[in-house]
Amino acid sequence: MSRPMKRDSHVTPETSESLAPDLLKSRKEAVTIGLILVFLLLASRMFYLQIIKGEVYTAMSHQNRTRIISIPAPRGDILDRDDNPLVTSRPSFSVYYWYTNREDAEKTLPHLAEILGMDMADIEKRVLQYQGRYFEPIPIAKDISPEAYTAIVENAPLLRGVFIEPEPIRYYPEGSLMSPILGYVGEISERELSQLRDQGYRIGDIIGKQGVESYYESVLRGKDGGYQVEVDYLMRPTGNRGPGIEPEPGHDLRLNIDLDIQRAAEEAVRDALEQHPSAKGGAAVVLDVKTGGVLAIVSAPGFDPNKLVSGISQAELNEFLSSGQWRFSDLATTGLYPPGSTFKLVTAIAALCEGKTTPEEEIFDPGYHPSVPSLVCHRRWGHGSVNLAEAIRDSCNVYFYEMGRRLGMDTYAEYARALGLGAKTGIDLYGENYGTVPDSAWKAKAYAEGRVREPEVLYAEHMMGAMGQVFHLDTPIQMASLTQAIANDGVRMRPFLVKEILTQDGEVVQTFEPEVAGVLEAEQWIFDEVKKGMAMVTGDPLGTAYWAFRDLPVKVAGKTGTAENPLGENHAWFVGFGPFDNPEIALAVVIDQGGSGSEVAAPVARAIFDAYFADRLNASSEADE
Repeated sequence: MSRPMKRDSHVTPETSESLAPDLLKSRKEAVTIGLILVFLLLASRMFYLQIIKGEVYTAMSHQNRTRIISIPAPRGDILDRDDNPLVTSRPSFSVYYWYTNREDAEKTLPHLAEILGMDMADIEKRVLQYQGRYFEPIPIAKDISPEAYTAIVENAPLLRGVFIEPEPIRYYPEGSLMSPILGYVGEISERELSQLRDQGYRIGDIIGKQGVESYYESVLRGKDGGYQVEVDYLMRPTGNRGPGIEPEPGHDLRLNIDLDIQRAAEEAVRDALEQHPSAKGGAAVVLDVKTGGVLAIVSAPGFDPNKLVSGISQAELNEFLSSGQWRFSDLATTGLYPPGSTFKLVTAIAALCEGKTTPEEEIFDPGYHPSVPSLVCHRRWGHGSVNLAEAIRDSCNVYFYEMGRRLGMDTYAEYARALGLGAKTGIDLYGENYGTVPDSAWKAKAYAEGRVREPEVLYAEHMMGAMGQVFHLDTPIQMASLTQAIANDGVRMRPFLVKEILTQDGEVVQTFEPEVAGVLEAEQWIFDEVKKGMAMVTGDPLGTAYWAFRDLPVKVAGKTGTAENPLGENHAWFVGFGPFDNPEIALAVVIDQGGSGSEVAAPVARAIFDAYFADRLNASSEADE
């Protein structure tokens, strides 16, 4: 017996049949509306991407298959005051490699290394640096020899991806002249690149490494150009080249340097080093008294920057450094030396300003100071009775021991700082040293740091410090600046190397004006009295530098110094200015462990004065004829 079918109490067969077409119709309408909405959404998105953002995405698409290859801008020249080139560029040929694949590289690079005489490991290291950037040509060797050029051309079929590009390379016409100051250029290091990448630097770029080349890097560098190259999906160049932008050359620099004076100063310093085997190095600085412009600046020994630019092996570099033939440090601005008796000029000014003596007062020198007999004069039997000018002439230790006792270290330290010691001069070079001007606060700090044995300034230290010993340390440029201030009656000018920035067409872009760095307020007679003593150093037969200057036709003034050095021979100093009646130049010379200031440093200064006054003396001789 069949079970009767259960039926919905609300839906009858008649109503079900009548609703089916309506439900189907509504579902069709819903699907149609949904499809229309999806289509409209896709259409609007396509309109946005293709019409509104079309240009943007087209450019991005091109960027995905094109890369920009940099064209380095020609670097600016560095000129002396008369436009003689100190640093320029010369044409050369460099070797590049365009990586395609490992198989080609393994065939090509060993052959290339053999031609260039390079270590294969060095070439592989360069290629590895460019991993993932094979659309860029990889620099392998710069400034190749004519023999290497010929060999690469002849073996071109075996050197797939290797090509030669003409490009300017840095050239230093005067060789090692002024090298620690001018500096040199080299390939950017990884550390430098991490700091400068946002300024547009890339792997392989050339950058100033030291001196003027480094300080004025942004001026000399210029603005790189570039061209487009098409690459495949592995970032390998396809050979198709797009449009480019020409590089903008860097600006030139015109320095205050006088090349004739610079050459004379360098030759004189090098002669002093050769004639005195104990000497370890030397420096000289020549300043324009009225402006502070640096007319010459020497640090010897230096180095040959041309060898660094062209390429030098580590073994050869180590040999130059270990033998003492090369030195990179700039002794003129970073070398620290006790000033010795040249500091007596500061003590003399302080004693007159503070009323601790008069020009007429005489101090008796028996060869030692009565209150501390162990403090002796450099002349065993003493100088007898001397006044201030005579004490400067004779470099009388006992006179200045007494002035140190009367003044105290804190007082003459104030005058030293007012004349620029213990602070950077502000010359436009990186790395300048501050030096040390000791006083009671300095010694207490040094004691707390374990650098001295007692926290207080000892009685004898007040006296010894007045003649430039016990803890004093100054750079040659600081002493030149101090001398310039004395010659300029207390007005100290900031030393500066660069006079003007020029376009490569010679148009002046910027001029650097003289700048007052400080003023020592003192009555004119005080400067006159100190300068009187300095004139006696060079012009009086009893003066410590008389024999070096006795036949110089122009009257000049100066001060010798022989600074004690616990680590070796004494340091030889000379500071001076000229002409005496109307000072034009001021200078400082130091020969590291050279011995006597009067015997070693003064002749260097004489050679510098000769070079400076040469034109004037020649003109005078012609007029007499």
